Amino acid sequence: MKRLILIISFISIFASCSFAPKYQRPSFKLPDINTNDNVSSVSSTWWKKFNDKKLNLIIKEALKNNDNLLISYERINEMEAAFNLAKANIYPLVESNVNATRIKDSNESSAFGKGNIDNYFTVSGDVSYEVDIFGKLKNKKKAQLSLLLAQKSYAEAVKIKLISDVASTYFEICALNTRINIMKNLIKKYEETYKYRLKQYKHGIMDTLTVAQEKAKLDSSKLNLEVLKENRKIFKNALFLLLGKEPYEIFKSENALCNNLPEPIKFPAFIPSKVIENRPDIIQSEESLKAANFQIGVAKAAYFPTISLTGALGLESKDLSDLIQSSAKFWNIGSNILSPILSFGRIKSNVKIATSRQKQALLNYVYTVKNAFKEIHETFIKLNSVKKQIILQNKRIEDYKNILTIAEKQYENGLIDYINVIDAKRNFENAYLHLINLKKEYLQQEVFLYKAIGGGWDKTVLQQKKQ
Repeated sequence: MKRLILIISFISIFASCSFAPKYQRPSFKLPDINTNDNVSSVSSTWWKKFNDKKLNLIIKEALKNNDNLLISYERINEMEAAFNLAKANIYPLVESNVNATRIKDSNESSAFGKGNIDNYFTVSGDVSYEVDIFGKLKNKKKAQLSLLLAQKSYAEAVKIKLISDVASTYFEICALNTRINIMKNLIKKYEETYKYRLKQYKHGIMDTLTVAQEKAKLDSSKLNLEVLKENRKIFKNALFLLLGKEPYEIFKSENALCNNLPEPIKFPAFIPSKVIENRPDIIQSEESLKAANFQIGVAKAAYFPTISLTGALGLESKDLSDLIQSSAKFWNIGSNILSPILSFGRIKSNVKIATSRQKQALLNYVYTVKNAFKEIHETFIKLNSVKKQIILQNKRIEDYKNILTIAEKQYENGLIDYINVIDAKRNFENAYLHLINLKKEYLQQEVFLYKAIGGGWDKTVLQQKKQ
């Protein structure tokens, strides 16, 4: 047994060979970075800056109960167990063996015509060990570690996407509630206009075409209201699913959640490249690339022999009473070398498969980095565009507000009919309706931006980048 331990120790010292390619992170020409010392950190709980208590509560609930997030966390547990298993396979397996056997020989096999009855009792400790000279087990362990880290990053990406989806859906519902209230007021205006035109028609001062047109506008506005209500129900269902609600809660809930959109928050003027590289999906793709790299070493190791050592030390006796005698001791030590001779291309094919998967992982990593910068760039474009549209729409609302003021004064002075005042109010509210949509879109783009940068970052990230 001592010899076995010495052999295992000796071989373990030199078992450092690896056929995995040397890993090098792909390099990119990234955009220039403004490293102004006055740049503040972006909190990982950035959504709290909207100062909306309901939003904070539902995000907290989603992080606790969302099904997809819980699945991703449980997947981490699975990958941790797989890594621990790969790590354990590097070390010897020690097992105990207790055996009691009673055997009767056939009468026909005995020279005396009567079979013997024998007892065998064995107590031993067995050791088996695969010598990792060519790095197969070591590369498996490293690959499994990278897969574990990739899964942790994936779970973080799921978490960030969940927060983004909850906030975006919440803002959608807020905007719909506001638009529904505005649409109800507009319907009242359309009803007033229709009644007014109908009254004029009865007095012979309005044609039937104008009356029919006003009736069509009224019916169209009622239809739009129903569409808005339907959309609100759909978005509420989507939100409740994100929150991990039970089906009965989804169907019974009538909670409107919110009626007003929160104010926008200030987003960063620039995005450090170091921050983008720490996006969870980028880390996930890089760890997957590392795992694929190690798997090439595992596949190539199959070209070489698999060396296994076995040993046992214990007690063996025909009589139970003699089992603890020193004379009952036994030991054995052995080795097994399994070497491929003719595999008909199996090993070569496995190496090609592993190499192709590594190249796929590399291409996926490159694409993930490129797509990250694309998402951020597009979000900045949309934010700037929507911001300009909001400014122009506010000017348009001011114009309609002035028109309404003038119409009301002219009506008070008897210069125009009341129908002109109704039309002015209707145009004003229609313009405000469009403004609500723009504000909602701006808030959603802010949410998409924080999702695109992978959440928040600390000043230390910028300091590391400078160094």
